[in-house]
Amino acid sequence: MPLRALALDSKPQILSVDSPVRAVLRLMFEQRIDQVALVDAAGRFVGLAGVGMALERVVPVSARAEQGLNDLAFAGDALPMLLDHFQALLDQPAALLLDARAKPLHVATPLLEAALLLTRAHGPLPVLDDAGILVGLLGQRDLMHFLSTRSDAA
Repeated sequence: MPLRALALDSKPQILSVDSPVRAVLRLMFEQRIDQVALVDAAGRFVGLAGVGMALERVVPVSARAEQGLNDLAFAGDALPMLLDHFQALLDQPAALLLDARAKPLHVATPLLEAALLLTRAHGPLPVLDDAGILVGLLGQRDLMHFLSTRSDAA
């Protein structure tokens, strides 16, 4: 059974990939969401900007780098540093927040494949139609709910 059989709840909030991070975060805070879909000038889906990616950008590079620091307890009260990193991020392009782990699914993706990919994802995955247009997001809870309703129907 392909994903097109699922009724995806809603389309995510959408902004231009050229929007500043400030606009992405404002929308996330106002809508109480963790992802915003980014599109190019033609309206084609580019990727998901995630609040987790914004947080990663606020943490020092030395801790984010492969084989980086595992513990920052020695830094003490780092609020001024975190605020500096946060402020520096606000006017950067939203593309900086693209989550490479959020690989798009296609409406024809089999449910089992989608389930596997969701176990590896750090959040919902975008679902695109044949034209590459975003039709919605599929999260772990969405798929489990679908299975639950099908189970009850049996």
